[in-house]
Amino acid sequence: MWKWMQFAVLVFSFETLYGQGFPVVITEIMGDPLPSVGLPAEEFVELTNVSTLEISLSGWKLSNGRTIGRLGDSVRMAPGEILILCPARAINLFTSYGRTIGLSPFPAISNAGDTLFLLNEKDELVFAAAYLPSLLKDEKADGGWSLEMVNKEKTCRQINNWRASLDTSGGSPGKTNSHSPSIVTLPVVDPIHAWCPDEYTIRIAFTDRIHQLVAEQAALYKLEAGPEVEKVELLAPFQQEMLLHLRNALEPGKIYTLQVAAIPGCDEDPEQGAGFRKLKVGLADTTEKAIVINEILADPINGGSDFIELFHFGKAPVQLEGWQIASRNSNGNLSGLRALVPGPRFLYPGDFLVVTTDANWIQRQYLVKHPNCLVELASLPSFPNDKGTVVLLDAMQQVIDEVQYDAAWHHEMLRNTENVSLERRDPAVSSLSALNWTSAAAHAGYGTPGYENSQAGIPDDPDRVFLTEQVVSPDGDGHQDYCEIQYEFAQPGYQVSIRIFDHLGNPHRMFINNGICAMKGSFKWDGRNDKHHLVANGLYIIVVDAWHLSGKTKRYRLAVTLGKKY
Repeated sequence: MWKWMQFAVLVFSFETLYGQGFPVVITEIMGDPLPSVGLPAEEFVELTNVSTLEISLSGWKLSNGRTIGRLGDSVRMAPGEILILCPARAINLFTSYGRTIGLSPFPAISNAGDTLFLLNEKDELVFAAAYLPSLLKDEKADGGWSLEMVNKEKTCRQINNWRASLDTSGGSPGKTNSHSPSIVTLPVVDPIHAWCPDEYTIRIAFTDRIHQLVAEQAALYKLEAGPEVEKVELLAPFQQEMLLHLRNALEPGKIYTLQVAAIPGCDEDPEQGAGFRKLKVGLADTTEKAIVINEILADPINGGSDFIELFHFGKAPVQLEGWQIASRNSNGNLSGLRALVPGPRFLYPGDFLVVTTDANWIQRQYLVKHPNCLVELASLPSFPNDKGTVVLLDAMQQVIDEVQYDAAWHHEMLRNTENVSLERRDPAVSSLSALNWTSAAAHAGYGTPGYENSQAGIPDDPDRVFLTEQVVSPDGDGHQDYCEIQYEFAQPGYQVSIRIFDHLGNPHRMFINNGICAMKGSFKWDGRNDKHHLVANGLYIIVVDAWHLSGKTKRYRLAVTLGKKY
């Protein structure tokens, strides 16, 4: 069994590469070389000495966890030197690109994804890198393109620090990688979710590798009205997951709140963390099945991504590992089955989960209040734009929910349904009822992935349009910067147009034109006219015309005073 290296972070400054414990790192991976774009049609792995010292690699090994390739004796790397590793049969194909060593056997890299381990002569882990084919987008997903580490000053970070090569040949073995480190902003490391392998253990997943010296302090974790955390164990090889070992057992049927102190990332100052995060924790109930398909985007714009949102309206946590999402073919048989989550994942009551192939696009296109509820998959089943079927199955292949969606379910007055999701109105009403689905509202950006649907709920005081403030000052000081126009209707199906006039009746803004409404929502006017210039101080009249498919129409006139500062 390999002995995972305990890196001596205390000996070196955390700001240096060697201080992160990685003197030699994997900086490029070609996992799917066919069809070749320009490089040899062979897999390769690139190593870089990121330390300031010459390092002996005698007896070092490269492994995929199944096969081990040995580098041999008398191999040394100078500071900054790059070394190409490839199958022994292909060594002559790579020598023109730089210093090359052939391995026999060479640990083959799975096209579906793999983890590569670099081990020293004592079988201690030096570095690990994940080959994630999901990072190879569009035409690069067909093969012939490598994944490159972007910022070698942040070698311990995995997420967002690897991208498909920009080199026209498909990769850059033996030379500086094609991406500029300045293009990447690595996000703050945060906990994503927590789950319980058993009643004495909590497992927490983070967005990226965390700072070992900080994370292993048990005092940083507290279960409200629950057992004490006795020990913390970081999990190899990427140290972005941990186990909390509890002094006493968790109670079945109880959902706890776990407070996790702000733990810095592996490349960050250990003193800079502040505040804490809260996660739900509890033991899973295998009998709980109250999870429904809650929102569907099947018609994104060109370059966009479908998404399917799930909602848990039951009472106990559900373990989603082994669950699948699928569609049905023309014969009504299940097709395109995909694992819902890549590993263990609990869904807690009241929580949402969104599966997509491009989480970054979803966050650019829609308001995403809880990014950690997004799960990015390499691919989804086929969900046609006009009509199709979404099927949710549990780990026993039982159908938990099924929606036979139709573009005709969208609001009748909506001419273009691209980027408009279908939202479920009530989780307790049948998924197959067309009346239980409609277009997401305009005020919500036509989609609400990861939070309450814009079309859900019944207003307390129906059929009214009103302002939250009578005086606003859109000067960017964070106080009364917007005029919020709120609406509540007794039934779904309303559309509105909103126009802005000054007190003399002169038009200044066609603010909303035929916007699809939820039963309850709001629009925010920022005090600008049609040319996006701030209007002058004074009294303005907001005219809201609302009409329903039944023929009912209403008009509301609201007054607001703008008093911005100069």
